[in-house]
Amino acid sequence: MTLVISILVGLYALLILVFTSGYRRLAGFEPDHSPAQHSFSIIIVFRNEAHNLDHLIGNLNKLDYPADKFEILLVDDESEDDSLELARKLKAEHPDLDISLVESHSELENRSRLENRREMNDISAPGSPKKEAIEKAVRQAKYDWILTTDADCSLKKEHLRAYDQFIRDHDPILVAGPVICTAGSSFLKRFQLLDFISLQGSTMGSFGGIEISSWIRPFMCNGANLCYRKDAFSAVNGYEGSRHIASGDDVFLLEKMMSNDASRVRFIKSRAATVETLPQDSWGRLVEQRKRWAAKTSSYSDGFGKVVGLLVLLANLSLITGFGFALGGLMSWNVFGLLFLIKINVDFVLLYNTALFFEKQEALRSYLLSGLLYPFFTVFVALLAIRGNYQWKGRSFEK
Repeated sequence: MTLVISILVGLYALLILVFTSGYRRLAGFEPDHSPAQHSFSIIIVFRNEAHNLDHLIGNLNKLDYPADKFEILLVDDESEDDSLELARKLKAEHPDLDISLVESHSELENRSRLENRREMNDISAPGSPKKEAIEKAVRQAKYDWILTTDADCSLKKEHLRAYDQFIRDHDPILVAGPVICTAGSSFLKRFQLLDFISLQGSTMGSFGGIEISSWIRPFMCNGANLCYRKDAFSAVNGYEGSRHIASGDDVFLLEKMMSNDASRVRFIKSRAATVETLPQDSWGRLVEQRKRWAAKTSSYSDGFGKVVGLLVLLANLSLITGFGFALGGLMSWNVFGLLFLIKINVDFVLLYNTALFFEKQEALRSYLLSGLLYPFFTVFVALLAIRGNYQWKGRSFEK
């Protein structure tokens, strides 16, 4: 068993080193001040986001881009608070912004669906309401380029300029962008920030890793910062084939775009194009979010993504098992200590490089404690995700 654990940790270390090398190979990009060329339809699906919409619209109002070259499509996903009313109010207060309100269902349909669920004490939501909402918004979008983000996000003022120039320089069909969560003083928020940094480092590493080996493929992106051609979305039939899966509006689209034309799927490694999102405010919400993310892994069509997910899980499980064996005298503490040091050191190299990009080095102060907790957290979430059920924003989902 010691040999098996050592092999798994060794393979994991090799994978992280490859991602680190890929991250370094991925070229950085910063926009200049050349005239804007492309027009964008910014799609934001919101549900019960009344506490974030005011900040969101204020943030979008500060974008340094010609107002006649972008529109904002706010898509209500059956909000149960006053989000829709607030969205209407914000639209009226910002006549200088081209804002359209899109309802995934009519108000009458929404009320009927909500009343039926309450009467039946059933808050389940089969399929993926978010994918339905995005597809409806894409059909109504006026412009050739779709850009998606979330209601709890903040964009840099150069965001659209960065994408505009990147598109001119690289002629992509899909561009994934960096996402990071805001820093905080609590350990919970620092833990999430480190997790985000790890995920983003692996994401960028997989895009840059194409230059290292043909078997490395981009396998992950974040819908909070995703840009793609409207006609490319239509060419792959949108979310056809994954509409029954609650999450994954980003990853499944990435897979389809990769299958269609992998050479034109890119990552914009730019601080100007970075989106910042809010962390979860409790461990329970964090677990539910990570369950939602993990539940879609088994449905990946790309083999590399499945291998990465499985190897990460097995490596973390191996460390927990090794710790138990060491306590029981079935493994030398020296061997376990060496394996643990290998893992936290290769992880640190990737995290450090990625933290420098995001200018979030302060999060590394919690790295050792987070590194001790992370294997248990990862395995716990994975075991919960096997069931495929999770709660999110007042609804129950099945993968």
